[in-house]
Amino acid sequence: MAQLGGTEALAAELAKAVDLIMHPLTQQQARLEAYMACERFKEESPLCAQVGLYLASSPQSNQQVRHFGLQLIEYTIKFRWNCISHEEKVYIKDNAIKMLNVGVGPAEDRTLLPTKDALSRIIVEMIKREWPQQWSDLLPELSSACAKGESQTELVLLVFLRLVEDVALLQTIESNQRRKDMYQALNNNMNDIFEFFLRLVEQHVTAFRETTRQCNYTKANAHSRVVEMVLLTLSGFVEWVSIQHIMSSNGKLMHFLCILLNDKAFQCNAAECLAQITNRKGQAKERKPLLQLFNEEPLRYIYQASQIPPDSVSSQSIEQHHNFLKKLLQVLNGMAQQLVALWGKDDATQRPVHLEVLLECLLLLVQHPSLAVAHGSALIWQLLLKHEPCSKDFATLNYIPKLIHTIAPRIVKLPYPATTSSPATLSTEAYIRLEYDSEEEFALYFFRCRTDFLEIFRLATLVQPLVTYGYCEQWLQQRLRHAVAEAEAEVKSGTVSCSVLDPVYLEWDALVSVLDGVLSRILLVAERPSVPAGLRLLEECLKLETVNPLIYSILLSCISALFVFLSMSSCQITATNCVAMSGVSLLPRVLDKIFRALVLKPPNELEKVQAKSAKNLRRHAASLLVKLAHKYPLLLLPVFEQINNHVEMLLKEQHQHQHQHQLSRLMRTTLQEALILISNHFCDFERQTLFIEHIVQDKRSEWLAFSEALKSPLDFMSFVGLDKPPIFAVEGAPSLENRSRLLDALHVVLGVVKRCTWPDDPDRAQRGGFVIGCTELGNPICRNPATKHVVPLLSHVLSLMRVLNELFAPEALAALSEGYRGIHGMLEHEKKLLMGICALPTDPLDTTIRSEPTPFEKMQTFMMMVTEGCYHLMGSAGPSLGRDLYQLMGLADAIVSNVFSRMDLVPDYRLRPIIRVFFKPFVYSCPPTFYDSVLVPLFAHLAPLMCERLTRRWLYIASLYESGQLNGEVNDTQEVLEDQLNRTLTREYLDVLKIALVGGQIGADHVAAGGGGGANANSNMATAMENEEHSMDSAPQSRAIQSALLSDIISDLGGKLLRNNLIGNYVLMTLLKAIAWNDGMCSMKAVNIAAPVMRFLAAEQMMDENKAVTAFTAVLQGMQVHGQHEANQSGLVTLGVQFYELLRPQFPILSEVLQHIPSVNAADIQKFDEKIAVAPVKGNKVDRAKKDIFKKLTVQLVGRSVNQLFRHEVQIANLPPMHKASKGGGAAGATVDIMDSNQNASLPRLFSAEK
Repeated sequence: MAQLGGTEALAAELAKAVDLIMHPLTQQQARLEAYMACERFKEESPLCAQVGLYLASSPQSNQQVRHFGLQLIEYTIKFRWNCISHEEKVYIKDNAIKMLNVGVGPAEDRTLLPTKDALSRIIVEMIKREWPQQWSDLLPELSSACAKGESQTELVLLVFLRLVEDVALLQTIESNQRRKDMYQALNNNMNDIFEFFLRLVEQHVTAFRETTRQCNYTKANAHSRVVEMVLLTLSGFVEWVSIQHIMSSNGKLMHFLCILLNDKAFQCNAAECLAQITNRKGQAKERKPLLQLFNEEPLRYIYQASQIPPDSVSSQSIEQHHNFLKKLLQVLNGMAQQLVALWGKDDATQRPVHLEVLLECLLLLVQHPSLAVAHGSALIWQLLLKHEPCSKDFATLNYIPKLIHTIAPRIVKLPYPATTSSPATLSTEAYIRLEYDSEEEFALYFFRCRTDFLEIFRLATLVQPLVTYGYCEQWLQQRLRHAVAEAEAEVKSGTVSCSVLDPVYLEWDALVSVLDGVLSRILLVAERPSVPAGLRLLEECLKLETVNPLIYSILLSCISALFVFLSMSSCQITATNCVAMSGVSLLPRVLDKIFRALVLKPPNELEKVQAKSAKNLRRHAASLLVKLAHKYPLLLLPVFEQINNHVEMLLKEQHQHQHQHQLSRLMRTTLQEALILISNHFCDFERQTLFIEHIVQDKRSEWLAFSEALKSPLDFMSFVGLDKPPIFAVEGAPSLENRSRLLDALHVVLGVVKRCTWPDDPDRAQRGGFVIGCTELGNPICRNPATKHVVPLLSHVLSLMRVLNELFAPEALAALSEGYRGIHGMLEHEKKLLMGICALPTDPLDTTIRSEPTPFEKMQTFMMMVTEGCYHLMGSAGPSLGRDLYQLMGLADAIVSNVFSRMDLVPDYRLRPIIRVFFKPFVYSCPPTFYDSVLVPLFAHLAPLMCERLTRRWLYIASLYESGQLNGEVNDTQEVLEDQLNRTLTREYLDVLKIALVGGQIGADHVAAGGGGGANANSNMATAMENEEHSMDSAPQSRAIQSALLSDIISDLGGKLLRNNLIGNYVLMTLLKAIAWNDGMCSMKAVNIAAPVMRFLAAEQMMDENKAVTAFTAVLQGMQVHGQHEANQSGLVTLGVQFYELLRPQFPILSEVLQHIPSVNAADIQKFDEKIAVAPVKGNKVDRAKKDIFKKLTVQLVGRSVNQLFRHEVQIANLPPMHKASKGGGAAGATVDIMDSNQNASLPRLFSAEK
């Protein structure tokens, strides 16, 4: 009694504390004290469980207090179960079951869910420690509880759900053996469990309908809640159980679920459960039974469910129905996945008889006003169209015309609705407002939708090209007819709409996207549209005259897409054996249309929007010429002289208009790149080199004139105006003119280096005079026609790169005018790119995206363009010029004294492009003959600098973390940016080391334009270079795809670098430090390179004791920093064993290093040594047993994840092994367990209690 009194008093105190914590008006200090008192009691009091039971079962306790009482019991079970007495375990178990039998409250009362969940958790925690070995009557006890009512049934289902989550879904049980025991026990009883679930569904759905009919809504809600819980619990089982349980009783479960899809009360839960079934993975035999869903009855149920309208026009009803449709799409997606995985794989799996029902359902869902529903259905159509048997099926072919007619209008861009539409309208706008809270969020989603809708057109073209092309043809003809009338109206009114939100423009934009998607696939199919019909369509586009820059730009995109017919016509021979003339005659008209766009004047040049649109049009026209030259150079080759003369004439005219002078320079660069791409197909070295000389000759004098400005940073600053106050564009301002000239000179050389190349075909190269010799392996050595014109200018480019680095010197920074302070900072788009912030998709023709830049922003953009232009030029020079570049006398010294000058001053964001854009492709492209003369001196300079710099930066970043300036709560500070920059720079330098030491591939950014290829310098540059756009050009193509070297072999270059003591030591030091730097990706990259490096050094006898200890210690430090991450730990363990195998025989001191690990077992070290001694190292393979011992040795070193740091350790003791059930009695002398109050319970009779 005394103890009971003490329990009551403690319970009363704790109840007060809980009320104090939960009361909204409690002072913060009082709340904290009450909370700490509760926590202390939980951790220290031996009466934790008793008080918890008292609080949980007391009728005076409110919900918060009861919930806290249940938490106390759960705490006792989780953390004290192994040390409390036998009697206390029985006491807790009996009382928990008693509470289960009594129930927490009505099943329909959802406010009690937290308390119900807490009680189910207590049962589950005991199950995890005692079932099945020591609690054999658990299932009968749960069955008995179900017989007492809906409330108890709900609790039992919660127990099953939480148990299956811990055992099978989330696998959160700390003891793997106990998890296996329970998994086995669940499987052993699965037939009974599934029968129980099915019976509950049938029983309570019937009861729900009956009580609803009788208007007994309270009772109906209770039955509804039980059905909801059964479906939720089933969702936890159907994902992983054997398919035989799901298909038992002739697929009764799936039949029930399909019926429930049409019942508003249960359709969401039924769809969720069915989606888990249809999306199951596994072998074909596990999947085949799921094709029963393609029988007529299930398909009809699914189809009907998809067409049920919402109950009412209330927003809640619409949202609920919308959520159901999204879940139904998951079901359909799973069905489609199963179908394409099985159809056609064997003779037994053929076309579903009622496939049309599925296709009709999907078509209607694509028509739904909600974008999310339409998009979900479009993704399923993609799956079906990508599957060959399905895409060629007659039913699918019949639906393609309907599908594209439905999809096409959805490609038209939608603005974010300004006001909330009434839900009653069920319009697309209403659904947009329902799903997306901001314009940015919607813009990102719509971009994804549009991309997938367009993919439908591409896929449909591969199946029915004439249907998709016919649709485009009809749409384009209709739009052109309307455009003629619109153009006439614009001329009459004198007003031109240049808004990208204009409905006319939006339709044009959608049309050209579809047209491009369809025609991009035309050459991949055998059944192609009529070429004359395509040329007629092209001619109609050429006929349309407009002064609207936006519409003109769209017309150019149409011409670009239809250009494929010109290439097709050039291959067709007419009956009179001459090339089809219609295509040839159209080519000059196409070029004329492009050139007229370059000089188009809008109706009102003084109107800013029109002026900007015209500027965008000119950029588009120039870029289109580059695109056509890239894709169809042979088609343009016969008219090269006409194009060249036109460009020359255009530029002469432009020079006469001084206000367009700057534009002419930027256009010239782009137009000349197009000419260079065509000239690559001259296949005549002399002719091509003369043409390049014509382009470059004007720039020689320009670069000579820049010499004075490139002598020092102060001269350069004066030349471009950095030492003067910022000014707006003023006619004749010298600094503005100088900046324009410098950019132009740089871009001309860059364009030549990027675009000019020799023929891909060795025979043509030989005949054209490009081949000047052979390599040691007999491969031809080709010369670039641009070499002799570009190489003399490189000294000026290098001087410019030196000056750009010297701008960060203190005297140069001090000389900046006040208005240009901070001019060298990162641009905003660079910061966003670095931080991984997704840029919003925008229309490049939208004149409202960017406001008029300030003089400061113009200068900042100029500096960025010059800097990146230099790095791209020198980065492209290696692959483009080849041996002619690397054999230059003093090249290494020139790069060290210019590109690498004052690198101690250069900030990380400027060092990144030096490493990634210049040095990486430069190293990759260097011929082996020049390793010693070029790359070894460069690495001798760079390796020490980078090692010291990165070490210093990582120490600085570590100090920021320690001081709390860097943590998970801030993400927009300068420190966060510096941290990300440092990580990225380290990764990119390690990529360079990998290429140098073991070989590898480089990204597309760095591959030179070859064979008519070429691309943007990189995405950063394309974004920033507002005045020079190459973005319409396609991705670059490498001249030859080299196979990557095996990562476990050091390359020839790697051998030269590692044999050089200075370079080898700094490279090794960088790799070993990177293993333990606080970046998981850096560590993995370093581990992958360090293994072959160490093997090489060991084989070359270049290791000493100090290096061996440092290397092995680095691995242990890596384990300490990254060992808690599985991917990192795997590599580190392998590396540690490899190091030990290689070095332990020669350096016994390594075993002493292991002895310094905290709490290490000396016997384990001895065992590890013995293992290493027995089996010699074989290549880079590591014995599993050795890895296991090394893991055991280093287990104390491995750090813990932040979410694990302050957790109490949950201990679950293993139980005796499970015995297979035998028909005879139990073994003599079997242990009777305290939890087993009914040893003779018959499991086959589980859940047989009738309600």
